[in-house]
Amino acid sequence: MTEEKFFTISELASMFDISSRTIRYYEEMGMLTSITRESLTKQRSYSNTERRRLKLILRGKKLGFSLQEIKEMIDLYESNPEGKAEKERIIEFADKKLKEIDEQILQLQILKEEIFTHRERFLQEK
Repeated sequence: MTEEKFFTISELASMFDISSRTIRYYEEMGMLTSITRESLTKQRSYSNTERRRLKLILRGKKLGFSLQEIKEMIDLYESNPEGKAEKERIIEFADKKLKEIDEQILQLQILKEEIFTHRERFLQEK
């Protein structure tokens, strides 16, 4: 049996190019859990499981999900990764996000057309 690898807050921050404060914030929100290992420094340590959780949090943020949505999705998945209800709820989050993205794309297309129209008008007035 291999021994679990632990990471300091500084190691995780460096690994994911984020601040230690961000990690502490996720911990305050209940998204991550640290342990205080018996050492001289009494420094926070994070297991490999928590490192994977942080990776999922950051991926969710990059995809535009709120921290509350990310927390719920991770908690659902970890509570029962094979559960049908859990997977359906996660799919609901994805469908909602896709709808938001489609709306943003539509708004950007409208904005692009408006800018193009004004640009053409100004070019003709030259």
